[in-house]
Amino acid sequence: MNTVFACLAIFVFGIYCSPVPQNAAAYTDPACPGNIKNLWLDVVVVVDRSMQMTDAQLWQVRQTLTQVFGSDIRIGTGYSDKRSTCVGFVTYNSNATVTAELDIAKSFPDIYNIIQGSLVDVASTNASSLGEGLLAAQRVLNSGRQRTNRYNVKQVILAFAADFQDEFSNLNAIELSRDLQSNGISIITVACTKDSYALPRINMCATPGYAFVDEMNTSKLVKQLTGALININCFCPEDWVQYTGSDKKKLGVCIKGFDFSGSAWGYDHAVQYCQNQVSRGHLANEFSKEKHDFINLYMMNTFNRGMHLDYSIGLRYLNSTWVWEEPKGQPKLPLNPDIYSTWAPGYPQKNSTGQVVGVKANGILTNWVGSATSEWLFVCQVQSSSTEHYTTYVEQQ
Repeated sequence: MNTVFACLAIFVFGIYCSPVPQNAAAYTDPACPGNIKNLWLDVVVVVDRSMQMTDAQLWQVRQTLTQVFGSDIRIGTGYSDKRSTCVGFVTYNSNATVTAELDIAKSFPDIYNIIQGSLVDVASTNASSLGEGLLAAQRVLNSGRQRTNRYNVKQVILAFAADFQDEFSNLNAIELSRDLQSNGISIITVACTKDSYALPRINMCATPGYAFVDEMNTSKLVKQLTGALININCFCPEDWVQYTGSDKKKLGVCIKGFDFSGSAWGYDHAVQYCQNQVSRGHLANEFSKEKHDFINLYMMNTFNRGMHLDYSIGLRYLNSTWVWEEPKGQPKLPLNPDIYSTWAPGYPQKNSTGQVVGVKANGILTNWVGSATSEWLFVCQVQSSSTEHYTTYVEQQ
């Protein structure tokens, strides 16, 4: 990487110069990368076939699904590239019917045949129970996972619903959807109605951000669903938190805070602990005020210390240079004085051993050079899973 030398005045020990990469992207937290061709999810499609769904809407569903899953996605299992997607199908009216288990389709032609065979026309009933469709989809996901052993793959239900008749039934779709989401299943809904009663209730069944309305605009809906699937495929290891910007958009970064006690703990221990937690894990870096505030709020909420909270981030003074930690085996990233930082007056500073721990006290970046005597809080970071970054995060838990 090409570098330039930048000099930073430090109150305590004068001026030092450090090589700073010219590549600004190195100091930017990545957005979730996405390529629908590399999708790796378990998806169950749920379609309302009651008479509440018109023939035109059913045609729209067929066209939409054909384009979403016909985008050169690897369908089924058995590929040398593990980024593949399994797709099951459920239709419903008063009851639900499984038209394809999760591991049946091995290619797009298989999916096409299922779509054309099961979504030909509507049933001869007005009864429409989205709850029955969701419950059947849950069974398909559970049984498919046991057969395929794809435990590191996120599970998704994609539901097309034309009515909402479950509010006062024993199988309330809203309550069931909340239970499914609490078990890690993402729900995408497409409301095939403009009814003022049904529409908001169908939307309430979706994972936040994944409720759409069929406006009979195939290209728009395909784009919305493709974006949602790619976004769901960007995820963190269990119990880690995904960094989101002020616009609530997920970024390709996961963080988790840890709390240890005892004087034996120190910066090097924290570095090793992050590396051992998950592949390519490292102490967290901060290149923006948004991330600074996000981590600070997360740590305050997680460890409940009120307004005073000290914790380590991945910054140290090494070989006469301030550097940020990177994944094991990757060169450390020099501190860039032009990138956002909120330093306490006179910081950062090194101690006699050259080791430093980057700490934030009360939300202000400073550093602490003593040894831990009671508590040791630190923040780890790792790249999220995505269509461009296959992981076994879930399997490691």
